[in-house]
Amino acid sequence: MRSFRIMLALVMLFASLLWLLLGTSAPVYAVVARDAQIIPSAIQSTLGVTVMWLIATLLFGRIYCAIVCPVGTLQDIVIWSHSKLDRKFTFRYENPKRIWLIILIVYLVSLIAGIWAVAYLIEPWNIMRSAASVVRPDDTVMTWGAIGISVGAGAAAGIIALAGILVWAWKSGRSFCTSVCPIGTALGCLHSQALMNIVIDPDKCVSCMKCEDVCSSKCIKVAERYVDNSRCVRCFDCTAVCPNDAIRFQLNRNRNRQTPMLIEN
Repeated sequence: MRSFRIMLALVMLFASLLWLLLGTSAPVYAVVARDAQIIPSAIQSTLGVTVMWLIATLLFGRIYCAIVCPVGTLQDIVIWSHSKLDRKFTFRYENPKRIWLIILIVYLVSLIAGIWAVAYLIEPWNIMRSAASVVRPDDTVMTWGAIGISVGAGAAAGIIALAGILVWAWKSGRSFCTSVCPIGTALGCLHSQALMNIVIDPDKCVSCMKCEDVCSSKCIKVAERYVDNSRCVRCFDCTAVCPNDAIRFQLNRNRNRQTPMLIEN
């Protein structure tokens, strides 16, 4: 699953970059990559795509974050690069932070109020659009012009935001996806209803810590045989490194039950 996921993610990243840089002159498959994004499909009222991702999340969890989101794939590349340069680079479980809820509320309120600049600074696809407006300024001129900001300033904001996310990924993995990204947060809210979840089999787990070491979402706590599936982005790095097949992607036996979340005080 991991290899297949990586292949799809790289294809989607390449196609997304083509669309962002070339626009309507991009190949047809690049247009498909754009239309597969949740926000563009919702804005264009092509709700079929949004409904498709809602169903996919209810079935498999946050696979959107691992396959379709270009910022997510860029973070994975940065994390992979860091792990190759520093063999001691590992992760440890962190409790979820309250800020994700505040950011999601601000994001939704800004969309309702028509303040699109907020989305262009914290929503992954629009961060990429802002950064790419260095090449295609016509794509964001109306958004930034509506609040009295030049396209150049908007592009600079997008580049800074994207660079900040990638630096954060280098230091702390997928923390942007689990603490800030409003799309990821919204999808994560469906975790208790998902048909499939990542689970640890306590009878097989020998506490080797390999799965927790590679979990860039910091959502695996081996000591308690716990996986926070609300933050899991379905990268399947953990299932690939487990020597005993103790951590698996399987039917969610706790579906429809309320799973208590560990919240950082």
